[in-house]
Amino acid sequence: MNVIYVTKNLPYGPGEGFIYAEINNHLAACWNITVVPVRKIRLVHEDGRKLQGRTWGRGLIDLPILVGFTRELLRNPLLVSRVLLSTLDPRKPKLWLRNMAVWAKGVWLARQARRAGVDHIHAHWIAVPATMALIAARVSGIPFSITAHRYDIAQGNIIAEKSRYAVFIRAIDQSGAEEIVAQQSAGQTAPQLVRMGVNFPNTAVDLRAGALLQMRGIIAARMVAKKGHETLFRAIAGARANGIDLALDLFGDGPLEQALRHLAQDLGIADLITFGGVLGHEALMQRLGAGVYDVAVLPSVTARDGDKEGIPVFLMEAMGAGLPVIATPNGGIAELILPNCGLLVPEYDAAALADAIVRLARDGSLRNKIATAGRAQVIEHFDLSSTCAKLRLMMAAPDAGAKDPVGEGD
Repeated sequence: MNVIYVTKNLPYGPGEGFIYAEINNHLAACWNITVVPVRKIRLVHEDGRKLQGRTWGRGLIDLPILVGFTRELLRNPLLVSRVLLSTLDPRKPKLWLRNMAVWAKGVWLARQARRAGVDHIHAHWIAVPATMALIAARVSGIPFSITAHRYDIAQGNIIAEKSRYAVFIRAIDQSGAEEIVAQQSAGQTAPQLVRMGVNFPNTAVDLRAGALLQMRGIIAARMVAKKGHETLFRAIAGARANGIDLALDLFGDGPLEQALRHLAQDLGIADLITFGGVLGHEALMQRLGAGVYDVAVLPSVTARDGDKEGIPVFLMEAMGAGLPVIATPNGGIAELILPNCGLLVPEYDAAALADAIVRLARDGSLRNKIATAGRAQVIEHFDLSSTCAKLRLMMAAPDAGAKDPVGEGD
């Protein structure tokens, strides 16, 4: 199969690192994958450099895109015009500019995909990347599908229109699937639940035994509101007041970094926090499997703008490595961290999070118990090979042809 993956920025920028493993699994299955980001920004990860030869990396607009757009418009002006106008929801004019920004690139992509003999177009994110994929698919006649995550569902970007033409929509958690259904039109096919999968080492890390006065923890997440860093810092201060130090390695970047550095100073825990910057996915996996950490923490919260989690890949990978985890039931996290698979505390509750840190530090048997159960949960339900194999079957299914309910054609 010759498949295009439409992304926000990948392989550029610091985000979307969880998609690399999925693409690499498809490549190992001898599928040809071409990555087309909506935007081209700076390269950050080594994984991104490895995908350069498989990337059609262009900005939103340039001369080749304008030329491709013009040629497709002249080739079938009625179809192109009808497709572009269908991306404008009169009920949500605030989304118009976002969708119009990918009009030219979507039409250009249709031309490129058809000329390259692409069999399928798959978009990660049901927001603007799926808009671009929808345009490319309808203009080219190539079938397309979507993986929806979380913030993108809440954005509500013509989900009913995308459901009308996508051969399938993949939800990565049950709560996300329910939110998609709520935005679909009557009679449309509900999304299919296919988890994001992860790789994990053959053996679990060896955890330190017994009670600990100091634990070493890790969080790998962008410093944005929904990741709950502020709550975590306050919990670390609370745990220290109860005689337990959590030395935290923090990986990621984001707009809250300076505020968090100041908060660590104000709380008197700056000596416990190491800001490690952006870490490539391979390097993160090596750290998780190196046996240097006692716990992984991600106290996600629902941000003021409504943004929340799907099922964070960082938590899956930490559990798969055999680390005990502490998190919140935000978004789809409770579908991953079942009872006995980790410790869940309420959102924004620094005191409860501090209690969980102290509890784990003082109870070595509890650390081992939840680490063992968490790893078993990931192996059984979030194995990358299984989820990618299912996704490939859905893309290659005989009935996964392009939808054409209004008789469109070239």
